[in-house]
Amino acid sequence: MDKLDIIKSFKDKKVLLVGDTIIDAYIYGRKVGKDLDYPLVPQVKEIDVFRTFGGASLVAANMLEFGAKVFFVSVMGADKNAEYYNDFVRPKLKKFFIVDKDRKTTTKSRIFADGKKMLWLNQVTDGEINSDIEKKLINAIKPLIKEADLAVVADNQHGLLTKNLIDNLIKLSKQYHKPLYVDSQIGYKPGKHHLYKGADCMFLNRREAKAVDPKIDINKIKDKLGVSNVVIKLGAKGARALFNGSYIESVPYKVKVVDPCGAGDAFLAAFSCGDRRYPQESLNIANIWAALAVTVQGTEPPKKQDLINTIK
Repeated sequence: MDKLDIIKSFKDKKVLLVGDTIIDAYIYGRKVGKDLDYPLVPQVKEIDVFRTFGGASLVAANMLEFGAKVFFVSVMGADKNAEYYNDFVRPKLKKFFIVDKDRKTTTKSRIFADGKKMLWLNQVTDGEINSDIEKKLINAIKPLIKEADLAVVADNQHGLLTKNLIDNLIKLSKQYHKPLYVDSQIGYKPGKHHLYKGADCMFLNRREAKAVDPKIDINKIKDKLGVSNVVIKLGAKGARALFNGSYIESVPYKVKVVDPCGAGDAFLAAFSCGDRRYPQESLNIANIWAALAVTVQGTEPPKKQDLINTIK
């Protein structure tokens, strides 16, 4: 199947997306002096603040750029930062956000001075959601997974994806014969990929793959995790996958990197919206889309037309 035909089919996809809401704040300033009490600490004058939607929200934004319809299920706090999500509105986006009064809306602030990153400040709630919130999420997911063509999990490990919620997602995906694509990150917490045993497809970057198998043997990773398919994202070295029983690779697409943040989310969105019958073409598209994503400053997706132009 031609890659352009696969891209055209993106607009017909209905995706159930479950994952963490994140506000990405970029605070830009310039140095104006030094702290009199702490000479090594610069004084910075704030020039501009730019906020975007990260985490699963960025996966959603990429899918929406393709023209897909997204049912986005998540949890947010009852704080001021949650209000920014009032602006996350798109014609083909349906948000199913549960408000947890005991949580903070995850916000990641990157502070720059004279073009250099000085500090990364996170506002997060480390604990897992409570059982009442968990039940509300499961009740929201049940009717949506019936309507969707596939389900995608973007697990940034901020307490949303509990073991019980994961078990229910896997059970429902099998019950309604919907593929379940999972990307579970390793940050300051250990990986929990083993909890997704039975999922259709697991996405891992090099670090995550190495945590499962030090030699990054894709067959061993598949067997250890107990999933049907595995995709390994290798950044500037492309990607490889074991999908539908076949081993496939995709060479990197060379670009000038502006901001590497969000490349993995872009890749996940593109491959998930691809055609399961043509994994090689879908892997190539995902690789190109992820490369285009790093040419954009901040957590914003590239443009679909740029992808079409690149493939042409």
